Amino acid sequence: MSDFYHTENIILFYARWHYGKGVRELLGVASNILWFIRHFFSFRLLLRTLFAPWKRMSEHYEGGFDLANFFSSFVVNSIMRIVGFATRSLVLLIGLFAYILTSLFFLGVFAIWLLAPALIMGILVLAVTFLIL
Repeated sequence: MSDFYHTENIILFYARWHYGKGVRELLGVASNILWFIRHFFSFRLLLRTLFAPWKRMSEHYEGGFDLANFFSSFVVNSIMRIVGFATRSLVLLIGLFAYILTSLFFLGVFAIWLLAPALIMGILVLAVTFLIL
């Protein structure tokens, strides 16, 4: 065994780990999961292509003076852009909901992590006082 473990109090060692390395690792896990959500839902790409046609489906107008072909292309292209906008907006909303929900979850976990040693000590003191009484 190392001399380190013989010289330091286990409670101080645990507190140093819990509020030092433990907090850093918890924040690292939270940032990794939030990074994953951000890239899984491709927020930047979806915002850049929000008004693009759905799956690049579009009608090409050949030119010339043909009102039927012009309006046909215009209607199909407009519908594809509306479908693309609706689909991308829905995915953005779901992704934003997942990101906010995960952030709130990790805020709660972080608060519990910070309060856990005090809660454990309080529970132990209560248990001992009820045992004595």
